[in-house]
Amino acid sequence: MFDLPNFSIPIYVFLFVFAAYMLFYVLYALFNIYHLIRYGVYGLGLYLIVTIFTGGTIILVAGSVFLLMDYDWLHPITFGDAVDYYNEDLFPNL
Repeated sequence: MFDLPNFSIPIYVFLFVFAAYMLFYVLYALFNIYHLIRYGVYGLGLYLIVTIFTGGTIILVAGSVFLLMDYDWLHPITFGDAVDYYNEDLFPNL
């Protein structure tokens, strides 16, 4: 029989959401870099902006990957555990 508190999902499901976001970001970044190079005014400023944007992107992506590597992504989240943290008092200080 189906028992909701015993239903669990592994945490790695959230990595699929993160991967989809990163894929969208990379495609959007490549679109922006292409348009900067194709339609931008050539010179030191253009190359400086593209270099800073690319370097910042690499630093942020590498930082997020290194932070995410420390977690146990096979650990399941059960709905029974989630219900334990819920209480009906949404505004306790009012």
